[in-house]
Parts: sequence; structure tokens; C-alpha cells
Amino acid sequence: MKTFLCLIVSLFFAVSAIASETTTIVSGSFGIAWLDDSGIVHLYDGEKVTAPLPGVRIYSILVADLLEEGEDQLVYLDNARKALYVHSFKEQKTIGPFGYNVKTMAVGRCSADEAFPSLFVCTFSGHAFRWTKEVLSSAWPTVPGEFSQASRGKFDRRSDLDDFVVISAGHVYIYSTKWQTYSKVVEGKDIVSVLAGNFTASPGDEIAMIDKAGAVFLCQNKTLEDLGQKAKTLTVGRNPDGLDTLYVLDDTGNIVRYDRETKTWTKLTSNLVFSSIVVKDGNVPFAVNDGNLYRITEDSIEQLSSLPPTTTALGSGENPVARYRFGNVPFKPYIDELRTPSGRNILRDAPWDHLHHHGLMYALQVGGCDFWGEFDANRGKQVFMGCNVHSYGLNTDLDWNTPEPKTLLKEVRKIDVNPGETVTLLDWQSTLTAVDDTVLGGKGAGHYYGLGLRFDETMDKEGRFFNDTGKHDGEIVRDDERLKRCRWIAYTAKLHGESVTVAVFDHPSNPIPMTAFTMGDTGKSFAYISATMNLHREPVELKAGQKFSFKYRVAVWDGETTSENVEKAYLDFVR
Repeated sequence: MKTFLCLIVSLFFAVSAIASETTTIVSGSFGIAWLDDSGIVHLYDGEKVTAPLPGVRIYSILVADLLEEGEDQLVYLDNARKALYVHSFKEQKTIGPFGYNVKTMAVGRCSADEAFPSLFVCTFSGHAFRWTKEVLSSAWPTVPGEFSQASRGKFDRRSDLDDFVVISAGHVYIYSTKWQTYSKVVEGKDIVSVLAGNFTASPGDEIAMIDKAGAVFLCQNKTLEDLGQKAKTLTVGRNPDGLDTLYVLDDTGNIVRYDRETKTWTKLTSNLVFSSIVVKDGNVPFAVNDGNLYRITEDSIEQLSSLPPTTTALGSGENPVARYRFGNVPFKPYIDELRTPSGRNILRDAPWDHLHHHGLMYALQVGGCDFWGEFDANRGKQVFMGCNVHSYGLNTDLDWNTPEPKTLLKEVRKIDVNPGETVTLLDWQSTLTAVDDTVLGGKGAGHYYGLGLRFDETMDKEGRFFNDTGKHDGEIVRDDERLKRCRWIAYTAKLHGESVTVAVFDHPSNPIPMTAFTMGDTGKSFAYISATMNLHREPVELKAGQKFSFKYRVAVWDGETTSENVEKAYLDFVR
């Protein structure tokens, strides 16, 4: 860890534009940098769009002149180990990684004796740390609970140093760098996002914040003012008087600007659904829609990039229930979003501990080539060959290729969704056709290979598995990993504090009955379900041209669901 500390401390001061756990768009001397929905960074320099770090999947970005070049660099956390990197556009080089497991970051001047500002980072384990050049490791006081976000501000009129406003378990604190103490300013409001700004002529900053319900507040001296607006993202610009101006993405994805003097909101867009926003040159918003960058003025909306789509939404209407990712995927297409009837996503994509876990995915070992893992030299790739999208699903073709590449299988994949009022249903059907004689599974195959689901991290603790047999038993492979022959397997857990239930159904027409793989019921590891066919022990030989077809259904409920309800849904699937 000391290497991290020594190298990181020379960071120079800069401001991250968006207050959120992950920042996906920033403005700097290099122009506008933004992340598309697959984590690839793109750059607009005022004239053209480029991809300065092709193939690098990024979790969060920050802008600052950290290398004292007189120009900003792009600071980013990679999507793998959540390690810190610094990319210099001037020198066209990237340095790092520094440390790992970083969740959020901010920079600011925290001591009058410091030649360089401190870096403030919070890890996924919920600990916040401050590093300076003079002191290798000076731990900040630990904020109670999970530390989810930080924003730099100035709250102490007696000090010229920067402070930080932070969120912990929905409460808001200010960390005084002068006094090295925390003070709680908002309690019991379930705050999910904060941003400091000098919105009035008062000496200290106010805090703009969004609560769990999406309501926007301003806080000054512990007094909350409800601004009468719903929002999902905050950012700040600057008006001609030199005061900060609050911009938000409202709950429909439109850009709205707040006038602090008249206490009114002005809607700047109405036809596009934006996912992120930053303001450049004081009052010019730039925003991202479907991975593309737009510039917004009072009179027009100009599209600045034309990137090819990488995902397709499944389900009709404005609130699709699933999303299929097929572009910018290194090794396999997959479902990266699957939502409950109320709209809550249960899946997690490429977590830092297992980067090859991609939401809801299907992979096997074929002819000795591993299509599940993504790290050794013998890794295979499911190559997207095109798809047809309809109202409630898609049909797609894939080639299963070795590294050479040589095509081992051709797959026709059909995914359909049914967005019901009480349960979301997703049907996954595949037909694999052998190009030459080959083997599915066998020696070296994982006992969990098949149709796998990696859940949102909040579902990893205190969950409960159950199945149609009434007993959560079966063979213990290692630790809490189990294999159980059953018709359906279900898991209920808390998703951001509220219960959900997920089930996977086997179909009697499948060539091999389902053996359900589960892990995580002890709370010591992450939760996972996979519908396997026990191919690691009982491989299947396919002749050239021979087909291997199967189908499963995934069902998702809000709240806890009884075994009787799951059984009823299963019978609806198989009859």
C-alpha cells in the first residue's frame, strides 16, 4: 500500500463536476470526456470525437492537473480492481495503477503547509483515507456506516482550506480539514447525492442534495430548503455574476436549471432522456444520451458524436424491464439489467472481485476452450453476429470462437421478456450447433458453468435460497457452494433495503435436467445462482452439425415470494 501512498500524494487541485458515487462525464482543458454505458471513455476536444483509451473499461473519472503540466489530466478508476490511473493527454501516456478497491474520490487543499492538495478516497469496505506528500498515511476519522460519496466545498469562513461534504448511510456530514473533525448537518433524510456550491453571495457554500425519493434540497447552516423538483443527478455551472448555478437531470432525464434569486426552475430539454451532464464555460451544458454527447443551448440541442449502439432495451414502453449488451463486450454478450415490476435492477456487471461475471450470462467449456473465464490464454469468445429486436425480445446469432480464432459452435439465441404487474419474466432459449466434432464440458470445466446470475452487491448478505424440494441441501463442493438437482431454484434478499425474489426455472424438454449451483447463503461471500447441466462430470459429445437446445425462465418479484407462488409460476412456464 505504501507505493500507492507515495505516488498518489502529488495530485494537484481540481474539481469533479458531478456529485455522485461514480462520475461519468467531466470537463477539462482537454475538452469533454465521458463514459459510454459500457465504460469506454470518449473525448470531444471542440472539433472531433476520439477514444483515447480504447478497450479500457472505466468505473469513474475525475479531471485535474495532477502532473503539474499546466493542462488537465484524466484521473480514472478502472472497472476491474477499481485502481487509480492518471492519463496525460499532453504526453499521451497513462501512469498507474495506484492501489485498488477505490469507490469514490475527490481532491482538495487540506493544509496550509501542503505544497500539494490531499487526495480523499473511499474504499468499497467503507473506509475513507487522506494522503499527503508529507505524511504517507494519515487516516481520516472513519465515517459511521458505508461512505458512498464526497464533494469538495468551503464551509468554514475562517479558513482558506477546502472541506468535504460526504454521505454516510443517508446522513450528510461536513469534514473540516482545518479542525480535522466531522459534523453532521443532515440526518434521517436518506440522502443519496450531494454537491457543494456557492449559490448565493454568502461566505460559505450551500449543499445541494437529492434524497432517496428524488427530491432536491438546498442546505445552509443545517437548514433545509425543499426546491420542489425531482432529480437523479446534480451538477454546477456559473452565472455572469460569478455565482454557482445548479443544474439537474430531472426524473425524466431532462435538463433543468435553478435560479437561486427567483427560486424558479427552467426546463432546457424535453425530448431526450439524458443519463449524465456537465457544464462547461460557465453555462453551457453537455449531456449524454444513449452513449452520445450533446451540447445544449437556449435555442438548440446539437449532437456531437454518433457512436454505434452497444445495448438494446427489452420490453415495450418507456420503462423496459431488461437490457441486452452486445457491443464493447470483450468476450460475451449478456443481459446487464433485469428489473423487478417496480423497476429495480437486480444484476451486477463485472464486479471487481470477478470481472468475468456479467449480469445474466451463458457460458460453457467447449472442446477444452473456456468461454466462462476471461483471463487465461485458452479463453474463448462469443462473437456477436447480429440480431433482430422486436417488442418483447430479440433473436441473435453468435459464433463461439477459440483464440486463433476457430469457430466451435454457432448459436441461435432467443430472449423474450414479459413485464407483468406482479412478476417480470425472461425466457432464454439457445440452440448450439457444432461446426466440427466437439465436447461440451469435461475435464477443466467449472461446476458452475451454465446460465449464471450475479446479483447487485446489496443482495449479497442475509439472503435465502429455496427450491421446489423444500430443502436447501445438496452436495457441498467447497465452502458454501452447493449443487442441487431441482426443477427451480429461488433466492430472496434485500435490494438496497427492500426485498426482492429471483427464481430460475428448468424446462422438462431440456436434454439434461438442471443442477442448480448456489453460493452466498452464509453471508461470507457474494450470492450467485447458475443453472448447470453437470457437464463438468458428464460431458456431452456433439458430432459436426449436431444441435444442442435448451431453455430456461428467470422470474423476478418485488418483495418476498412464497414457494407456492414460485411453483405456480413454474407450472405456467412448463405447461
